[in-house]
Amino acid sequence: MAAILGSSAPEKILIVPENHTENRFYLENLHHLAKILDEAGFETAFGRYGSDPQEYTLKSASEQTIHEYPLLITDGRATLPNGFNPDWILLNNDFSSGRPEGLYGLAQPVMPSPELGWFKRKKSDHFKHYNLLAGEFAGLIGIDPWRIQIGSSPIEGVDFGTDAGLDRVISESERMLESVKAEYAKRGMERKPALFIKNDSGTYGMGIMVIHSIEELKTMNRRTRNKMSMGKNKSRIDRVLIQEGIPTTLTTDGSTSEPVVYMMGSELIGGFIRANSERDDMDNLNSQGMFFKKLCFKDLSDSLNDGNSEEFPHLEAVYGVIGKLSALAAARELRDTQAK
Repeated sequence: MAAILGSSAPEKILIVPENHTENRFYLENLHHLAKILDEAGFETAFGRYGSDPQEYTLKSASEQTIHEYPLLITDGRATLPNGFNPDWILLNNDFSSGRPEGLYGLAQPVMPSPELGWFKRKKSDHFKHYNLLAGEFAGLIGIDPWRIQIGSSPIEGVDFGTDAGLDRVISESERMLESVKAEYAKRGMERKPALFIKNDSGTYGMGIMVIHSIEELKTMNRRTRNKMSMGKNKSRIDRVLIQEGIPTTLTTDGSTSEPVVYMMGSELIGGFIRANSERDDMDNLNSQGMFFKKLCFKDLSDSLNDGNSEEFPHLEAVYGVIGKLSALAAARELRDTQAK
């Protein structure tokens, strides 16, 4: 309530979700998002953006009912066919398919700004801001910034289907592998470095590959080329981000795992653990074989060092700080986007 009332004191909040009807785990997420807002004293409803005029009654993973209505925009105001007239619009849609023109210039506040949709946002911009903040923070508390920064380099004009720009991807990947290898050697780390090459726009774990050597780029098969050519909603990939691979030390039920932290405003409110029984500590876990578990910060400590949580007592602070730096980086992205 404190996070929302600091904006515009709404009574009714309209949530604009992704246009999914079959992803029951995503629907579960929507149910709990609405429940949090309802318990804070706000009235909520779901309005689907787009040309689909149908109303949907959907069931989440735990059989919770989700009612979604087509979003109506009349005279610069968004409403629903059932008469719901919101004071505030909350976006839960990444707009990978394109700029949502109808959500600009509305009478109601729209948060976060649709300018942070994947039709415009770039991961490389986010990590540029994140690394600057992480470096500044590391200096303030006196730690090696390498421990919380991440090497990233964008490459434009890429088409894996035709090999356009592939020479530049290979050259930059070779440079970054050598750089990471040198950093490992400096710190006595005896593991082979890896790089993630990913679509610079978009999500859903699509358009991502992991390499441990340049030969893997030079000898890509047709299946990999196709995977790296198309993102969500069949959008063409023409710009990639080459990024240092960070091995995860977490395990859940014997499987490689990673924490996902939720925030409300500037406060940590929990999260979940994504685990994958078919991937190792340097793979993309958002892929076939993944499963999810509840997240308690005590679980994070217990999952390390064979359950000896005494050696890792402060993971809440570690992941919490990374989450807060990332949120601030996103705010700086938005500031730059709105200034253009």
